[in-house]
Amino acid sequence: MPTIAIILNGEGLREQQLRSVVDQAEIIIAADGGANYCVQHKIHPHYIIGDLDSIHVAHEKLLPDSEVIRVDDQYSTDLEKAMKLAETLHGDRWLILNATGKRTDHTLANILFLAQKSKEIDLQIIDNYGRLRFLWPGQHTLQLSAGHTVSFLALQAIRNLTLQGFQYPLSQQNFEPFFVGISNVVTQNPCTVSFDAGLLLMYEVDQRA
Repeated sequence: MPTIAIILNGEGLREQQLRSVVDQAEIIIAADGGANYCVQHKIHPHYIIGDLDSIHVAHEKLLPDSEVIRVDDQYSTDLEKAMKLAETLHGDRWLILNATGKRTDHTLANILFLAQKSKEIDLQIIDNYGRLRFLWPGQHTLQLSAGHTVSFLALQAIRNLTLQGFQYPLSQQNFEPFFVGISNVVTQNPCTVSFDAGLLLMYEVDQRA
């Protein structure tokens, strides 16, 4: 099944970071104003979707090979529209670009929508400084090189959190009403994260940033 890149209209990735992500995707979806970014960086999305209130009309003409899908529903965001399209394309991995930066309300909304969807799809939010993943209860074995910086955060209570293979390990610790563990460091590969309840956000810092 294909890897799908969804390009939004937030803070744009730097060129080197952008190319490394786009090259992994078999299908590219531009969500509304994300099409402007595609034109600027000579990316040809397979689909452009949204109410098209942010896309420059001239850009539609510059992307003649893209299928343009107009959805006028004002009760869903551009990301939600792109997610619904991605579901029909049956990708098993989503790479989300430009989902953060600019307006904080948009950033938070994007994170909430994607957190919920991560129950079903392997997805990552990629920005200029790293990538955000969502971990659900259970044990996770991570292939991260020693010296890699990782932060863990939770917006709710976390039960029996164990971190092994990190500079600051934990063993079956409970945290409430939230948890913040900024800038931990991997000491062995693989490393493991396990917990029984809650939703953990894991931010892997790009070592090149």
